[in-house]
Amino acid sequence: MKLTRCDKIENHFYDREKYSCCPDCYGKENAKIGRAAKIRYVSNSQQGGGESAVKGSDADDRTVAMYDEADDGRTVAMYGEADDDRTVAMYDISENDESGGDNSSSITLEMYDDGETSLSEAERMHEEDNGEVNEDFSQVDRLKCVETADGRKLCVNCFGVHDGIGKCPHCGFNEGDVPKQPDHLFAGMTLNSRYVIGEVLGAGGFGVSYKAWDMKLDTVIAVKEYYPSGIVNRTPGTKEVIMYARKKDREYEFGKERFLNEARNMAKFNSEKNIVNVFEFFEENSTAYIVMEFLDGITLSDYLRSTGKVGVEKSIDVTNAICDALTKLHAEGIIHRDISPDNIFMCKDGGIKLIDFGTARFAMDENKQMTIVLKPGFAPPEQYEKINKQGPWTDLYALGATLYYILTGIKPEESTNRKVKDSLKYPHELDPKIPINLSNTIMKAMAVEVSMRFKTVKEFTDALNKGKKILPVHIERRRRKQKRFAGIAAAAAVLGAGAYYSYSQYDAEKQANTLPPGNITMWYCKSGDEAADLAEQAAYEAIIQDFSTSFPDVTIKIEGFEEDEYLKKLSSDKKQPNLYEYAGSLSAGVPLGLKEVYLSEFGKACSQLEKAEKCYGSYDYLPLGYNVPVVFRNTSLDSSKDGKIKNVSAMESSAEDADDYTFDNDVFKEMLGAKNSAFSEDAESLFVGGEAVYYATFTDNYFRVQNDLPARYKVCTCDVDRIMCRYDNVWCANKLDKNEDKAALRLLEFMLNENAQDELHIQNNLHSLPINDGLIEEYTDVYNELSPVFEDRERFVFTKNAKAD
Repeated sequence: MKLTRCDKIENHFYDREKYSCCPDCYGKENAKIGRAAKIRYVSNSQQGGGESAVKGSDADDRTVAMYDEADDGRTVAMYGEADDDRTVAMYDISENDESGGDNSSSITLEMYDDGETSLSEAERMHEEDNGEVNEDFSQVDRLKCVETADGRKLCVNCFGVHDGIGKCPHCGFNEGDVPKQPDHLFAGMTLNSRYVIGEVLGAGGFGVSYKAWDMKLDTVIAVKEYYPSGIVNRTPGTKEVIMYARKKDREYEFGKERFLNEARNMAKFNSEKNIVNVFEFFEENSTAYIVMEFLDGITLSDYLRSTGKVGVEKSIDVTNAICDALTKLHAEGIIHRDISPDNIFMCKDGGIKLIDFGTARFAMDENKQMTIVLKPGFAPPEQYEKINKQGPWTDLYALGATLYYILTGIKPEESTNRKVKDSLKYPHELDPKIPINLSNTIMKAMAVEVSMRFKTVKEFTDALNKGKKILPVHIERRRRKQKRFAGIAAAAAVLGAGAYYSYSQYDAEKQANTLPPGNITMWYCKSGDEAADLAEQAAYEAIIQDFSTSFPDVTIKIEGFEEDEYLKKLSSDKKQPNLYEYAGSLSAGVPLGLKEVYLSEFGKACSQLEKAEKCYGSYDYLPLGYNVPVVFRNTSLDSSKDGKIKNVSAMESSAEDADDYTFDNDVFKEMLGAKNSAFSEDAESLFVGGEAVYYATFTDNYFRVQNDLPARYKVCTCDVDRIMCRYDNVWCANKLDKNEDKAALRLLEFMLNENAQDELHIQNNLHSLPINDGLIEEYTDVYNELSPVFEDRERFVFTKNAKAD
């Protein structure tokens, strides 16, 4: 290791053998690039004296030539222009003559773009021992060995028996050794006048864990230090933490309080065998520490790296141990929110411990926004959203995903992807040795919809251990839908509404054969997004399959086309489809009025549908969904809690390095008074990139923001008199044949029922809101953050538009 002082911030140090420049100051793009980019700087008295960088026949002290250090060392590529002011750092002087002169000395340089330090400054750095800091750490305040009450002397690194002289026979530690990461605490340092720090056990984004010795109790313990990367640093050989990102003071203090809350949460369960015990927590050195029991063993994730997967019996044992821990947590109203193999510890004595309570929260704290460290594959959908509706089912999803992983050796697909298209295979499909009921139990715990999951640990363990039969999720979902329709029919019978048009009537009409044989053609316009187009196709195919079950004599063919081809076919093809998706213009055919569909019972179940006739000026258009204007706030830049936006003044922010707002649709000029200068076709990129605090757009972009800025945004609604919405997934019909026309109308009506709406907006997520009011509760159960947009439906007005992007 070559310990190097940063050229920008005095108390930054980094390993020159690992990094080309300080990773904290120069960003991730410059980290860990080793020796890949080298520069040859030549001093040659035969070139007229003086020093210059090689650039063809011209020389300039600001232009450098970069070469690839291959075997021949002579492949040259130019870097920079004559007027560039690049930062260069020298690290190796060579006497090799590769420039063609007999008396040349050459200097190998490493370059990173800073725009501040000149070449002469780089020379000065080189003169100061090449930027490398050969610190003498012999005077660091630390113990050479630990002396126990019974007179033993222990190594300050591993705490094996050793007098501190020479190399430790247990761990190889030598007096004067420094940590691999020089800003970590040195072995032998003491905290709180009681705890001797030893070797580093692990380090993450928020803290560092050390093996340590309790001098009062004469025993090994573990100490966790709050040390958020990118915010703090320390001078090697000292204990005091230094803030270098002053703009993040509030973030640092918030994180420290969360760290101490972790200790408080864990301390409540010191008598529980499956939860790591906490002995003390305190603040010192401008940071905080948690003292806990030292666990001798490995994490489940490390165990899996060596085994690949675990057998059924052992997997259930591990799961039951974590269930015991979760039962105690949930009884106190605490959800862990980070169940994963990383946080399950397998002790050498056979014990199983749940660790790391850094993200634990009270489930009933409904007024507090929840932050999250996401574990892709294990985090349920609700954790990607700063929502309040998290509970035991949140931990059960993660535990189900963990059980899936340890049984199959395959990490589950990210839950947000499953919301778009759930293609996750059942465990028994991957390994026939896994019992089917266990497989179904895991998938129920991992259901995308909260409503389909186990609600308590007891429900989960009953299925896991007592053999309670669990149906596959898709079958249970279908049964629930059938029960819902049966309830509708029963309600109609009680009300005497014999003409109520429910799902059961489709079965009755099937028996009566009310639709004669016929062929229906459907066309839709593709978006150009392959994943979205596949989801749309899957939704239509599922709806058609359901429809065909009731009306088997009707054959339906559906085709999708790219936009240019689609519009051309609609305007010119002699053979027009029975049904087609509206994409800005009507087809060349004769419109078939859809008033009958509007007035059907399924049509009456869609309160926003009645506004479509006024929007389009006729009954020729049938929207299957719609989108609502919303404003996203970047909570990393503005943490205010107000969830309603009345006008642009409500989007004024104190953020220094970002514009207040940006928007991507003209409706925000009328609704909120947005200025023309804030409009951008790249509004989403500006927002996600931190260049704007607020982003005004429609709900169809919610899913992109959620994906690009997980857990760092809030959905705000527009608190105005007229909320200017737009319809989506709009369909039209051509008048072709009497029998076909009847079947086409019946199919459109069918697409308004809750089952079809579920396929469109939940199962396949076409990025629009359901137009059937009966599905809103289930929809917001899945997409809880969008619940507020439905509160002001009476103020929705609609504008005619083409298919949304």
